[in-house]
Formats: sequence, structure tokens, C-alpha cells
Amino acid sequence: MKYLVMGAGALGSVFGGLLAEKGHDVTFVGMDDHLRAMQDSGLTITGIWGDHVIRDIRAYYGTKDLEGMFDVVLLSVKSYLTSEVIRQTLPFISSDTLVFSIQNGLGNWEAIADTVGWDRTVGARVIFGAEIMSPGTARVTVYADKVLLGSPAGKVPAQKINGVCEDLNNAGIPAEISGAIEASLWGKVLYNCSLNPLGAILNVPYGRLQDVPEVLLVMRRIIEEIFSVAKEKGIALSYGSPDEYYRFLIEKQLPPTSTHRSSMLQDMELGRRTEIDALNGAISRYGKDMAVPTPVNDVITAIIKGLESRSK
Repeated sequence: MKYLVMGAGALGSVFGGLLAEKGHDVTFVGMDDHLRAMQDSGLTITGIWGDHVIRDIRAYYGTKDLEGMFDVVLLSVKSYLTSEVIRQTLPFISSDTLVFSIQNGLGNWEAIADTVGWDRTVGARVIFGAEIMSPGTARVTVYADKVLLGSPAGKVPAQKINGVCEDLNNAGIPAEISGAIEASLWGKVLYNCSLNPLGAILNVPYGRLQDVPEVLLVMRRIIEEIFSVAKEKGIALSYGSPDEYYRFLIEKQLPPTSTHRSSMLQDMELGRRTEIDALNGAISRYGKDMAVPTPVNDVITAIIKGLESRSK
């Protein structure tokens, strides 16, 4: 299969780089110095999955010079760019091409399906972390669980997804098919909304968030509000109650990711827009639409937007 990585940031580099290392046909598209460095010197991946150097990289700065057709698109751009970028891929995909969203937050699948249809849209729950250490080098920082892949609307046969799942496993990225990908995504949203913005606001790695009882209380309130919104939307979460998920977060998810620095914090340090609107902001938006109170998520969203404004 021919892979197109749209958004050669940290996660896109790890997915595409490890696939390319195993001999898969991978093309990267990006728009920054990291992409330029990949063009000049190849891609280096470091961190908890070992050291990898991939020299023969096919990378394009934007889609202007991109050619050919692709079987799989791995979409790893920021949520607020999803609609724009998926439209840019249309000249390079066929009626059989699958688009995998390996992104954070809510609303990405709908934006993809609005352009290519649900029969070509595949969701992914990605819960390992990576960051760009310097242009041309991505580091895998944390790993919490396998990548889960599935059809959000049930319109993509599992056997079509399975080929990509096998390729990822062979490349060293643990992955499996999920028959409940929506619940899996909302599980990731619980994790991200609880930790990502608080790590950014307080400028600390995830593990430090549990040092202050008042911060733990804020995390618990975020979780409770997400459960209320999910219930109203008819989302069947994988956890029986807010308390059950809170214990799972503190006891199981937080320890292996305790040293991770929030992607939202990394974005703010670089003066970039964050994905708050696809995380806590999405919970607030859904809550307003359904008259479900979400005061803590509202405040968290407002604080992040205030911090973003300082860099404009």
C-alpha cells in the first residue's frame, strides 16, 4: 500500500518513519522546518522505542509538487486544520482510499466524512506521545496503550482496516482493531481533557498534576462533566462511572506518562494555536447545545484561550 502522511509533525513522523523503515511506500507532507530537515537529511526517531534513522525520505513542503495516488492517508494535522487539509488530499485519493485520523480531540471524523464519506473514514485512538526535539528528529516520549483502529459509522469493513493494522504492528507500533472506536476515542478525550490543558496552564509534566489536591479535584470535575455530556449524547463510555475512570487515570494511565509534557504546552511555547476547541472546548460546546452544565471545562477553555492570546 502507498501511504500519505498529511501533517509530518511528531506523531506523523513516528507513524510514517517506522513504516518507511520497514520498506513501506510512504510520502510525507508538511509545512515547517522539520519537513525541510527531513528533505535534506532524512528522519531520526529516538526515545522509548529505540533509535531509528531513515535516510530515503520522500517529503513535500505542501501539496504543490505532490503527485500520484495513495491507498492510505494518515491524517495527523491539528484539529482546526482538518477540513482544509482533507480537501487538499482529494486530487491524490481514489474511491478506495482510506483516511485514518490519528489526531486528538472531537469533530475530526465528522470533518473528514463530510469530504470523503463515512465509507472511507477510519478513526484511531492514539495514546502514545511524541515531540519534535529538533528539525528532523522526533522522540517517542510515552506509551500508554495500543493504537486502536475502527470505523466510526461501521461502513468500512474490518478486513480493509486490518491491512494497515498489520503494517503498524510489523513496524513496531502496537495496534489492534476496535469494534467500539467511538467509546475508545471518548476514553482518550477523558485522558486528554483531564491532563493536557492543566499541564499547559501550570507548565508541568503530567506527573506533577497529582501533587496538589486542589488540582486533582479539578481533574475529577472535568471527568464528571464529560460523563454528563457523553450520557446526554448517547455515547457508551467504557467506564461505569466518573469515579471508575478517575481511579484508572490516577493508578494506570498517569504513571507511565508522568514525565510527558502536554502537547498544548508545547504548542503555546512555540506560539501556535492549541487544540482546546477539540478537547475541553468541544465538551463545553456540546454542553451548551444540550443544556448540560460544564462550568469547569468552560473555565479551562477560557484560560487556555487567554494564554493563547498573549502570543499573538
